[in-house]
Formats: sequence, C-alpha cells, structure tokens
Amino acid sequence: MKKFTAIGSFLMGCLLTLFICLPFIRTAQQQAPAAGAAAPSSQAAELKKTDHQIKIGLLQLVSHPSLDQIRQGIYDGLAKHGYVDGENIAIDFKNGQGDQTLLKTISDGFVADRDEVLVGIATPAAQALKNVAGETPVVFSGISDPVAAGLSKSLDKPGTNATGTVDATPVKEQLDLAKAILPDAKRMGILYSSSSTNVAPAVKDAKELAAQMGLTVVERTITNSNELAQTAEQLASETDFIFVPNDNTIASAMPTLIAATNAHKTPVFPVVDAMVAEGGLATVGTNQHQIGVDTAEVLVQVLEGKKPADVPVKIVTAVDVIVNSDAARTLGLTLPADVVKGARDTADAGGAAGASKSGGEKSGGEKGGK
Repeated sequence: MKKFTAIGSFLMGCLLTLFICLPFIRTAQQQAPAAGAAAPSSQAAELKKTDHQIKIGLLQLVSHPSLDQIRQGIYDGLAKHGYVDGENIAIDFKNGQGDQTLLKTISDGFVADRDEVLVGIATPAAQALKNVAGETPVVFSGISDPVAAGLSKSLDKPGTNATGTVDATPVKEQLDLAKAILPDAKRMGILYSSSSTNVAPAVKDAKELAAQMGLTVVERTITNSNELAQTAEQLASETDFIFVPNDNTIASAMPTLIAATNAHKTPVFPVVDAMVAEGGLATVGTNQHQIGVDTAEVLVQVLEGKKPADVPVKIVTAVDVIVNSDAARTLGLTLPADVVKGARDTADAGGAAGASKSGGEKSGGEKGGK
C-alpha cells in the first residue's frame, strides 16, 4: 500500500510541475522561428535603423538544395547590410511546393497581409507574385530570363515593379568540361521538364554548341517527376552523358535521376553545384549561395527606397568548377588531373578537390560510343 502511495505522490508532483511550467513552454513556442526560416550563417553587420519592422514576403517555388542555398544567401546578404529577420525586418517565408494553385494562394496572402516587398525564388514563384502585386515591389532570384518571363522589360532598366538577379548558365564551359572528362563521347542527352520555361536559353545553347562539337543530341522531356525514372533510364541507355539544365522539377528529384543513370554508368552533368552534390559528376556552375547574396544587394536598394523599375537586374557571373569524386568512383571514371586542379569536390568536406584514384577505375575516355 505504501508503494502505491509513493507512486501516486510522485505522479502528482510531476503534474504540478508541468502545470507550473506550461505558460513558459507556450511562450517559448510562440517565440521560436517559423519553420523554414533561415538564420544568417555569418555575423550580421550593425543593424540598420528603420522606423518600423519591414514586412517581406518570401516565396520559394519548391524545396531542394539549389533553391535552399539561394534562400540562405538572401538571409546572409541582408544581414551583411544590417537587415536581420526578427529585428528590423520580418520575413514571412513560404514554400510553394511546386504547385501553381498554392503559389497563387500564398501570393494573394502576402498582398492581403500588406507585405511591403515580395521576393520570389525561381521563375514561377516570381511570376505568381508579380501577377498579384499591383504596385508592391517584387525582387526575383534564381531566374535565367526575366524579360521572356514577363517580369522586366529589360535588364538595364526593368521598367516594372520587378527587379532582381539573373544567373546565366555557362553552357559552353559545361560542355567543354564534359568533353575533357569524356573525350570519346559521341552522344549527349538533354533532359528537362516541358513545363520549365526557365531552361529554354540553356537548352538552345546546348544544342547549338553540341552540333559544333560533333555531338549527336538526344533530347527528352518529362511533364512531372513521376515520369523521370523511366525517361532517364531510356535516355541513359542511348547516350554517353546527360546534360541537365537548371530545371527545378528534376533538381527536386535528383536521387531518382541518378539511380536510373548510374544503372547504365552514364554520367550526369547538371548546371548547379547542389545537383552535383546529389550525384551529378561535374559542372561549371553558378554558386547558388552567391545568387542569394547578390539578390539581397538588389533587395536592400528597394528596402532603402529605390523603385524596382530603376534598379538594374544584377547578372551573377561568379562560377565554380565542381566535381564529385564519389560519383566518378561509382561510374568507374577517373577525373583528369587538369580538371580537378582548383575544382571544388562535393565529396570532400574540406572543399579541396583531389583526383580520384582507385585500381578499379577506368579513364574518362573509355565512356563513349553508344
């Protein structure tokens, strides 16, 4: 009987403690940052003085490493200029999950909440914002052609309520890299989503350059990620390597793509570093975090009173050579020494690239002739 009395007293004590602590727990939950928020990864500059907390609506098309890095770059770039979320600015981040209806619903919500500046990461997100923004400033990021997308009239003088950054894909450098690794390659696959207008310039350039390099192009498209595995497997069986432009549908399903292409030992050359880290072989790509940092510089000009119509679109030119030595080993390839010299290896936590060396590997030149 005494044993049960002791247990009962213990339970009553626990309940009393929980009752006392509950208000503090609720307060902590309310003060915690919203899901998806990104704290600056570096020391912020001295806070800019503002007469109120500026409300910013941030809409990202879908969550995948490339766009996530852009978003982090925006937070870091803002902090560098003295704007910190939760202090002098309030960023309402939303993920559109690749759904057009949800993108519009979120955009309408930002306008209803009277957010003062709207930021869109990737073309569909920026378009959704601009379609409902009225006179509210829009800043875009992760865009290849804002003029074709109807966001700006020109890069030098946007002439609309939208400005931001563009990241031109260095297609020639990427195909030169592919040929340096696979000198005997004859057939190049191009794979992208038919709904992705953002990839059109890169696909056009890739086909023209491939013809000049003597490569036969096999082009395939998908309408959604459910078609990726089968389409990629077929394309991998017909080609020596596959070029993937900056396509958000494919970027969000890289493991599916790599599983299909690795089964045929066919390398994938994507256009951004995050896609190389997820299994691509190599790229000469724009640094995604830097895109976000540069976008923040444009955003700061808008926050400080400039009209988007008069703020030139910033062209992000910083590129890196990125390789994945783990992917090379999986494919049975040796990355040439002149390629890995000075490159960043995603398989190396330290970021310094080194040549892949394994007795079971073959030279890049042995992949070809399909």
